[in-house]
Amino acid sequence: MTNCKNCEFAISEEQNYCSNCGARIIRNKLSISYLLGEFFESFWSIDSNKPVLTFIDLFRRPIDVIQGYIDGLRKKYINPYGYFTIALTLTGLYTFINLKYFPEYLETGGSFEVNDGERDITREVTTAIMEHMNLITFLFIPVLTLYSRLVFLKNKKYNLAEHLIIHLYAYSHISIVFAILIIISFSNRSLFAVMNYASIPFYIIYYSIIFKKMYQLTFWKLLQKSLLFLLLVLLIFVVVSLVLGFYMAKLKGVI
Repeated sequence: MTNCKNCEFAISEEQNYCSNCGARIIRNKLSISYLLGEFFESFWSIDSNKPVLTFIDLFRRPIDVIQGYIDGLRKKYINPYGYFTIALTLTGLYTFINLKYFPEYLETGGSFEVNDGERDITREVTTAIMEHMNLITFLFIPVLTLYSRLVFLKNKKYNLAEHLIIHLYAYSHISIVFAILIIISFSNRSLFAVMNYASIPFYIIYYSIIFKKMYQLTFWKLLQKSLLFLLLVLLIFVVVSLVLGFYMAKLKGVI
């Protein structure tokens, strides 16, 4: 007889799993082949493959994932906070690569007539935003949550907390997709520019699909709500950009 390493429950030599806590009994020393086997077993198992399953189903049936969590489903998919953490990690990775190895990608394109002072300000503002991207994203989610709740103020179907869940899943999903695409696109500057601009319509389309289905909106009602939401988002972007631009211009002595 021996004891389980996890719960100290007595087990026999013939047992491969603890009858008390269910943990696998490890008797041999760890090896590379064992670790590889354990990795693939965990990766492809339903319970441990929640991030991959969540990623796939947020493409195929996003309402099932989001509404499921709101209704109490917890076992099948990774929770929205975990998914948001993955998004922040990948966003941090691509911003690090961008700033460290491809800083020239942050410069204004040749299609704009700008002087050296304006180009320096633009580069510094962009760099500052990139350096604090995760913090900005972390603060931006509550703003989006408040805005969408205001847009649907007269509709009581989902409260503020439930709107937060919608944004954690939806925003994180598109962020993960484009973080991966942007990392791939570093090999080509033109492709990198396309990926950055393409993310905006994808956010709009994905959000529109989700809110249309969750609130069962008609096309014209969706259009009305979308325009109001985009107006509010645009307002905060304009304000933040003006503040950052003015601050950088003051530092450079341009104004």
